Amino acid sequence: MEKILACLSPSPSNPKILRAAADMAGDGAELIALFVETPQFSRLADTDRRRLQENIRTAEQLGAKLQTVSGDDVAFQVAEYAKLSGIRKIVLGQSDFKTSLFPSQASLPDRLAEYLPEAEIHVIPDRKRSLYFPPQRETVSKRRIFMDIVVTLAMLTAATLLGMVLFGSNLSNSSIMMVYLLGVLLVAVITSLRIYSIAAAVAALFLFNFFFVQPRYSLDVYEPGYPVSFLVMFLTAIIAGTLASRLKQTAYQAARTSFRARIISDTDQLLAKAESREEILRVCAEQSAKLLGRGVAVYEVTEDAPSVPLRFAIPENRELAADGRDLLTERLLHGQAENGCYPVHVQEKIYAVLRVPEFDPPPELTAQSTLVSVLGECALALENEKNAREKEAAAVLAENERLRANLLRSISHDLRTPLMSITGNAGTLMTNEKRYSEETRHRLYSDIYEDSLWLTNLVENLLASTRLEGGAANLRLTGELIEDIFAEAVAHVRPDEGHTVTVEPISEILMVRADSRLIVQVLVNLIGNALKYTPSGSTVRLSAKRQ
Repeated sequence: MEKILACLSPSPSNPKILRAAADMAGDGAELIALFVETPQFSRLADTDRRRLQENIRTAEQLGAKLQTVSGDDVAFQVAEYAKLSGIRKIVLGQSDFKTSLFPSQASLPDRLAEYLPEAEIHVIPDRKRSLYFPPQRETVSKRRIFMDIVVTLAMLTAATLLGMVLFGSNLSNSSIMMVYLLGVLLVAVITSLRIYSIAAAVAALFLFNFFFVQPRYSLDVYEPGYPVSFLVMFLTAIIAGTLASRLKQTAYQAARTSFRARIISDTDQLLAKAESREEILRVCAEQSAKLLGRGVAVYEVTEDAPSVPLRFAIPENRELAADGRDLLTERLLHGQAENGCYPVHVQEKIYAVLRVPEFDPPPELTAQSTLVSVLGECALALENEKNAREKEAAAVLAENERLRANLLRSISHDLRTPLMSITGNAGTLMTNEKRYSEETRHRLYSDIYEDSLWLTNLVENLLASTRLEGGAANLRLTGELIEDIFAEAVAHVRPDEGHTVTVEPISEILMVRADSRLIVQVLVNLIGNALKYTPSGSTVRLSAKRQ
């Protein structure tokens, strides 16, 4: 299937790019919306974050598959993703707004063309400058501004005091200059904005000149080489502060990437230990809540009964939907998130729905991308659990069929014996009825009648066994004497010449509540097995006691 990549950004013109890419994709291509998370992304203002979320929803509505990568170079990251994914068509926007101080620097489309000479790069022009806004910095709290100013002043004061000590020790001014560079570097690492490191560099230049350059306590300079030294010091401080600030942003991004990777790794380990569907859903809820840093609810999608939502870090007084089936929409059925709901699915089969409640702001795109991976792992675990249950059910069914066949073979003797007796007695009566006395004929008639009743009861017991398997047994429980049950069972047993069946005397009257027909059949089966599987000369004893 052909793939088309559209670049995702917080720009107000980004929906135009996404719609153009969707039109190109049509119904026969897969649309991928790619967002490159740079170190500056963590410092975006709230307006840009909201605009990015709106663009994400637009991409989802257009049926795009959301993906995110991390790196400093946007063009390189887009090109690498396109190479690894086999994408040959890329759609992005271009504005006449210049963000670089160097006009000769290659634009994003030109750099992509260098990285991907065989790809088709479609640039959607955006000539309305008023519709383009460069990314804004996040709003810093007044308390944070105050703390940054205090840190900057403290570092400059400490550097000046240490410089006084070094100056009193007759050390060179280059050592004192290094102290100020160290202070500027620490300011860049500790403070939240780069402006503080630049201000510290300018202040360090004037402080060094005022306190340590002849004439001291003046901004005048006698030696002609000092302006060059000042310029080198200033540029060094600016570069060091900028690199330190960028390194801090990169470290922050690396920490977030490591956290998301650990979430996925922990999810795999927890799912490997989960033994039931409920445990898998609990892992899904816990890991998703940990990743997003907020409460979530997981609904198991079942066809036979409503599923109670599994809450995690959501107060009980929050109202949630009653059934996961009520959340299903056409987009969710196609595996796409919508309105804070994320499907836990394998292809077209949805096992559960994870919902981020509407009273919370939507998660960031980078977290959503990791969330899709976590839910995919959970969906595969649910799929494997379902396959294991079906395999076990098939094995049980096969075992039942085997037992049923063995049962039919085992009762063939029980069926054959009364049938042969009935056939023999009936044949004797048909051929020699007049030769026998009235008493002999009555005994033969009685044997035929008892054998036919026994055969009828045996067939009914087989039918009762079938009903037992189907859960529709109808037991007729009555109070019965143990002695009567023993006598009835022994009367239906015909031991061979090598075996003996005895009933031990019972010293008290024992009653049992049972279905007399079925319990007699149980005893007959047990006695028959004993006669069949014990050596010749054995005695089978029936006894009863109260316990």
